[in-house]
Order: sequence, then structure tokens, then C-alpha cells
Amino acid sequence: MTMDPLEKIDEILNGIDAGADNDTGAVYINSVKNEFVLFNGRIEIPRLPVKEIDPASAADILASIARYIPAYMAGRRLASGISAAHQHSLRLARRLEGNLVDFVHLFRIDLKYGGGAGEILERGGTDYYPSYATDRVYFKSRLVPVEKEAAPGTGFLPVRLVDSTYTDSDQYFHTFAIFEETGNREATMEIHRRLDMRDIFPVSTSLYPFVEFEHFTACLNVPDPTAPELERAKAVFEPLFLHIYSRYRPLHDRFPRDKIEESFPELCPSAGGGAPGDGLRARLAEYFGGYSFHRDDELALKGWWRIDIVR
Repeated sequence: MTMDPLEKIDEILNGIDAGADNDTGAVYINSVKNEFVLFNGRIEIPRLPVKEIDPASAADILASIARYIPAYMAGRRLASGISAAHQHSLRLARRLEGNLVDFVHLFRIDLKYGGGAGEILERGGTDYYPSYATDRVYFKSRLVPVEKEAAPGTGFLPVRLVDSTYTDSDQYFHTFAIFEETGNREATMEIHRRLDMRDIFPVSTSLYPFVEFEHFTACLNVPDPTAPELERAKAVFEPLFLHIYSRYRPLHDRFPRDKIEESFPELCPSAGGGAPGDGLRARLAEYFGGYSFHRDDELALKGWWRIDIVR
């Protein structure tokens, strides 16, 4: 009897050893700021339908990728609700419990051939993308703050900073329920303007914004999403997110003051709700200071930066 592809995906993810190490090189970003990691080997990506990836192909691809990045995939489930812009991606989710909010780590694997990533094995056409062999995987790795009362699993309700966004087009404002990349970039820059803490980040937001706008909220990029690294990220991002939230909405209307003071005494009372004290600023500087972005002549020719992480 043939196994259902979705059941096969669950079996693959459940079978990953939580203590397994990746078989990869460093994490990089390219000239268009896409994160990727190099395998110590190659995998083959089959021809994918232009319309959307099918579950059977997704299962086979996940099995191949899991051999190289098990530390990024352990403890996760396949997430549903992919937007039209990400129909050729695999999105994995893992929930992490916080004090006042929970977090869902979304790990999105991009499977479309973008050129320069490997060898084409079979050409594409109007109905299929080309199949190719590659030594890397492109991904997005983000912590999303979600409601405490949300049902467990891969479904989630983001703790929203805003309920809608507006894009100026042809002198009219149009509201979009699902943001396009341009809207996300503008909203990301607005978060950093309101945050006004450029000194804690190791690089400019134009190169790599650690905090990005997506899902109507502020998310944290975690470029090396192993289990220990996610715990470190969660510990510093929760109080930072509360500070960001207070720049958009009244903090104490949403989170009780006594709970904030109990969980995060380093958040100092302010007119908006809570501002980072010296202790929190030091923790944030230590966490983000563990990242550095390296570029030598060889990497510059490729248009890459290497992300080095020291803990």
C-alpha cells in the first residue's frame, strides 16, 4: 500500500534525531540578500509544476534535504497556508513557549531554480520548472510572535503590530491583506525607525535587517536555526518585541503591567509602556554581537557575504 505523501512528510520529520548535526558549510547571503547554506554534497531537485509543488515531490525533496540540515528541521511540522508567492517553497514550523507571547519558528525552503545554484539536469517548459542538482539550499528563518491562546500545532495567530498596510499606487492607497515584498521592506524600515537602536545590530538594516516585518508583525531572522540558537533568540526577542509593540500600540492595554515587570524587569516603564534598560541593552548587544558578516575578494566576486556566529 502506497503511503500518503503528507503522512510520509510527517514520518520524515518525526524520524529526524533532535541531536543530529548539519552536514554543511557556513551560512551565506547573496547579492539579493537571500540566506543559503552550502551542503557537503549535492542533492537533485526534480522538475516542479509551475502551478505549485505537489506533496509527493515535497516528500522526496524533504528526505534529501534532511540528510544535510537535520538540525534545522528536527521537531518541526509542515505548515499550511502558503501564499501564492511561496507555492514553490516548503514551510516548516515549530512552536516555542514564551512568557507573555509564544513564538512560531518558520523555516521556509525555496525550491525554484534561480540560476547559479547548480547544474540543470532537465530543461523546464511552460508547465514545469527545470530539474537541477545543487550544493545549497536557500531559506528564510524567522521567529514570529504569536498569541498565547492560539491552538497548538502549526497554525498560529500573530501578535499584530498593525491590522493592515497601505501601498501608494497611482495616487491612491490600496490595502493589502497579504503583503508583497515591497510593502514588507517599507514596513521593516519603519520598525527600525521607531525602534531607534541601530547600535545593537552588527550590520546596517540595508544589508541584513535582523528584525523584519511579516505576518502583520515584527519577526526575528535567525540565520542558524538550531535548537540552542532558537532558545537564545527567543530569550532576547521577547522583551525586544514588547518594546517594538509599545511603539505601535499601548503596551499595557494588551499585556498586564505586573506580568511585564515580573517577566522582564529590565523593561523600564515609559510613556509608551516599556523601554529597554541598560541590562536588556547589554543582553541584546551581546546576542547580536555574536554575528559578524565577512566578505573577502573571492566572496565579493560571487556577490556573497558569509555570516559567522560565535557564542
